[in-house]
Amino acid sequence: MPPLTSRAIGSDAYADAEIGSEIDAEIESAAVGPSQADGRTRRRLNSYERAVDAFLDLVESGNDAPTAQQIAERSGISVRTVFRLTEDIESLHAAGILRQMERTAHLYVALPKTGPLTTRLRMLVKNRVDVFEGIAPVRRFADRMAASSASIAEGLELHHLVLRTQVAEVFERELKEKPRHRRATALDAIDVAASWENWELLRQGKGLSVTSAARVMEVLIAGAVRG
Repeated sequence: MPPLTSRAIGSDAYADAEIGSEIDAEIESAAVGPSQADGRTRRRLNSYERAVDAFLDLVESGNDAPTAQQIAERSGISVRTVFRLTEDIESLHAAGILRQMERTAHLYVALPKTGPLTTRLRMLVKNRVDVFEGIAPVRRFADRMAASSASIAEGLELHHLVLRTQVAEVFERELKEKPRHRRATALDAIDVAASWENWELLRQGKGLSVTSAARVMEVLIAGAVRG
């Protein structure tokens, strides 16, 4: 079976199935009462949640292009139901990204804004390691999809804003000590040094271990803070 894409969903076979399911739904709606209709709605939502979780689990396990068959097998629902629930594949992708943010929310912890620079620096790097290693598979998928999905691109932009705000708060004292005209540049440098893109370069591009990549990131951030 081909990958679950908008092209695949737009096939004639799917269109026929969709029309048939819509007719079936209309007949069922006319024949049942409100409570039964509410039950169908709940089951549909439950199936959608299971499809989203299955999609996300597959991506996190290393499958960068889950098929409808794989999602169905993982979620325990039928392939036809997967197609019916994902008329807009982008919405499934976006829902998966959102679910992944919920799953990893506990990794985004408050970091100290005062105390020795070395302590704050090491705590930031440790947190970035936890976050970036935790989100890596899904983040890579999101990076590939961002160019064709406005909602995913917006989600990534929001994530970047959260990370940039964090470094601005952690190193607020050092930034304030710099001349006003250099603060924005200094923040940009720290932001880049502590970014997901930099971590991905160290881990995937350079092939460094987590420990080695963390050491390099610490050196880069320290240089940006003190520069």
